[in-house]
Amino acid sequence: MNKNSSITVYFYKKEEKSIRNVALFFIIILTLLGCNRLENGVHIYNNSTATSEQAEEIFSRDDRLVSSNAIFNDNKIISGVTVKTFSRFRKEKIEKDLKKKLKEAYPEFEIVVSADNKIVHMTSKLIQDKDDKNLGKELKAIVSLLKEET
Repeated sequence: MNKNSSITVYFYKKEEKSIRNVALFFIIILTLLGCNRLENGVHIYNNSTATSEQAEEIFSRDDRLVSSNAIFNDNKIISGVTVKTFSRFRKEKIEKDLKKKLKEAYPEFEIVVSADNKIVHMTSKLIQDKDDKNLGKELKAIVSLLKEET
């Protein structure tokens, strides 16, 4: 084998490896994109006799929110909201406004609204699982997380 043919074989093998690496990279990216939690928007899980249409309207009309998760259970509404980037400095005010609007719409319910990421994550997990047996226990855990200071 002469020198030119060995160089050609070397570059051919190198190109083959780089093509494999690029293909592997795209497969990994597509897999990671497929493993996604709840999308942005309003997600409500209703385990009570009340209708959740008013709450959905309240959350969808608020321009300061990216997403919201609300769980209706017996006499409680627990909601985790994600606020837009520049609204995060007014999280407490947004929480109070939403709580006030929900209290007007649902006066018979005990309402909890939080913009804390832990609460948003826990509520989205509960909405995805839809486990009615442990829902009351999980909601108590969420309320206790709210009372905990970090």
